[in-house]
Amino acid sequence: MKSKRKILLLGIITILAISCNKQGATPIPVARVFDKYLYESDIKSIIKSDVSKEDSILIVKAYIDKWIQTQLLLSEAEKNLSDSQKNVASQLEDYRTSLLIFKYEQALVNQKIDTSVNFQEIENYYNSNKENFVLNETMVKALFIKLRKEAPQNQKIKELYRSNKDEDVKTLDNLAYQAAIKYDFFNDQWIPLSFILKQMPYSPEIDEKEILKKRYIEMEDGDFLYLVSFRDVLNQGEIAPMEIVTDELKSIILNSRKQKFIQDIEQKIYDKAGNEGNIDIYENKKSQKK
Repeated sequence: MKSKRKILLLGIITILAISCNKQGATPIPVARVFDKYLYESDIKSIIKSDVSKEDSILIVKAYIDKWIQTQLLLSEAEKNLSDSQKNVASQLEDYRTSLLIFKYEQALVNQKIDTSVNFQEIENYYNSNKENFVLNETMVKALFIKLRKEAPQNQKIKELYRSNKDEDVKTLDNLAYQAAIKYDFFNDQWIPLSFILKQMPYSPEIDEKEILKKRYIEMEDGDFLYLVSFRDVLNQGEIAPMEIVTDELKSIILNSRKQKFIQDIEQKIYDKAGNEGNIDIYENKKSQKK
């Protein structure tokens, strides 16, 4: 049965390829559900010249199966919903109205809005709204190294990884890049503590507070040695520094700018129509009667 269907689909694809330039040909059905038909012309657009026949068969099959499923569900809905439930004309009109307005406003936004956000805007917004940027997890600046136990540089690396001296950091960089399986130095970048802990041989019940008290961690697991140095810590619940939420701040500022622009456009359109006498609001005299 599968082989027969594959041959049929291949035939459909071949016919489509041959007849794609013919005009006015009699529609040829490829599937039926009750009184609804799917025609070859309906699936022409999904056949691409740069796709193999095998892939085309899969694409056509998926399309036909989806069409059949849709028609079956639509038939069930038509049979089981009441006339009032099936009357979606007003909903469709509301959707069309909302969609057209949205597209118009987005087109204006794309044409008119300046999408650049300078540092001063970011800083001003952050300083005025710090309380809204609370960390939902612990963040750290840290150094993480994973080594093989037998690596000859291990002892020297263990002596250096706790140091903050520039010369020691440079020496450590050279050694770790040569010897380490993994070496991450987040000295000027805040990262989630969980990112570090996921790479460590800890149980899921690890107490983060106890780990952070140590500041330095040395662990062994099988053939590997793990070294961690926490350079700075921000606990969950603290205010996030601006550098962590800069992207979020830019997004908020841009969205606020867009909303203000749209509100201004809507008001200008309203005022213009009112000034030109294109708006009337009729009072309901019946409601005024006592």
